[in-house]
Amino acid sequence: MDRNIAKLEPQIVWGYFHQLTQIPRPSKKEDKVRAYLIETAKTLGLDYTVTKIGNVVIRKKATDSSKPRKKIILQAHMDMVPAKGKESKHNFETDPIDAYIDGEWVTANDTTLGADNGMGVAMALAVLSSKDIKHNDLEVLITTDEEAGMTGAFGIIGDEVTGEVLLNLDSEEDDEVCIGCAGGINTNVTYPISREVAAPNQQTLKIELKDLFSGHSGVDIPLGRANAIKEMAHLLVALDLEFGFQLVSISGGKLRNVIPAYCEAYINIAKDKVQQIKQFISNFERDLVQEFSETDPNLKLVVLDVDYAEKVIYPTQARQFIYALDSAYNGVWRMNNKLGIAETSSNIGVVSTHDDHLKVITLQRSAMHAPKIKAANAVAAAFRQIGARIEHSDCYPGWQPNTQSPALAVVKEVYQELFNEEIHVGATHGGLECGLIIDKFPTLDAISIGATIRFPHSPSEKVNIKSVAKNWKLLSNLIERL
Repeated sequence: MDRNIAKLEPQIVWGYFHQLTQIPRPSKKEDKVRAYLIETAKTLGLDYTVTKIGNVVIRKKATDSSKPRKKIILQAHMDMVPAKGKESKHNFETDPIDAYIDGEWVTANDTTLGADNGMGVAMALAVLSSKDIKHNDLEVLITTDEEAGMTGAFGIIGDEVTGEVLLNLDSEEDDEVCIGCAGGINTNVTYPISREVAAPNQQTLKIELKDLFSGHSGVDIPLGRANAIKEMAHLLVALDLEFGFQLVSISGGKLRNVIPAYCEAYINIAKDKVQQIKQFISNFERDLVQEFSETDPNLKLVVLDVDYAEKVIYPTQARQFIYALDSAYNGVWRMNNKLGIAETSSNIGVVSTHDDHLKVITLQRSAMHAPKIKAANAVAAAFRQIGARIEHSDCYPGWQPNTQSPALAVVKEVYQELFNEEIHVGATHGGLECGLIIDKFPTLDAISIGATIRFPHSPSEKVNIKSVAKNWKLLSNLIERL
């Protein structure tokens, strides 16, 4: 493997990105990358501020006053999604990302790469260090904890930034300018449980659903990939209807905004039914493989005999929970056919078993507020009827497209001049911080651009090498023209 990504062009960008891959920076564990940003600002001799919430704002004075230019805010987020393959031993809190060149792409060894949004951060730092780009006073806003809760964007206050144009650097197509995104809301479920002594003459089985493709719960959810938690719930309901069993535990998924690639359940079943149940699960796997052959070609459903579990979840509670999990809405709620993206969706991202409760973490997205709340309420309703406690949190607005944006007009002109083709104008079902930032600063003119990234939020994440050079050329010229 060729791991020397810092040699790639433009080195001014790849050098910073390589440094970022060496710094552990999962969401909510960003002290090291924050210190790196501060040190970079000091090295460049630039003014900086660490805000109360933990954002870093770096300021660079105008480099040219020969013509009027807008004051620009370059914005990206410092954290990354810590997703890895089931067999990976990577520790996101201590280990650097093992990034390497794979043909036309840079990817990582069975983990997320962190190009979302490390490439945006690298672009912003490259602008700060460049001696060639002409610009007015410039602010770089690097937010904290975007992936886990938009915490940094929520926490922007007062005059922490003062620019006129917001250039968000978190888009993932090099031939597109994004002018809108979905908002989101978390719907989290806590279901109290009790345990009892398991019935006699039983065998404990571990059921694993693994090696699903996974992906970004906004961008990739229209692709119809299997959700490991939902498919496990379907299986458990089918097993209950056919045989009956006792539930020991269920767990799967890592983050609310990632389509879960793995789920496991421990169940107790009568010893005289073990072979029947194993055959039933084998048949269920056959059907899953057929159903998801195009989206999840490596899907596996495995059954293992394990040590006998002496305590099980109270049967009525277990049954109520798995049926609620099975019926809770997941996937695309409605498509925006004009833009070819999901308009509203729900992702069941995490399920976990604890001593006295079961936990489910979900995320609903929509470009509009009302459908987002409808989807959240629909998910909540499935669990509310069994007496679970529901918590909605981190409700953030979508970013409504402004087709009359002056910055949009400029990026269209610049892209056409540079590449002799029209730039696509679109929106994303992913969550960008633009909606929250514009909500605080309504006069901001905002657009979003970025290099081409595939499979964000998954261990297959990769960034296209040529697109980084293309995006850098667009960004540096765009700054001069605004």
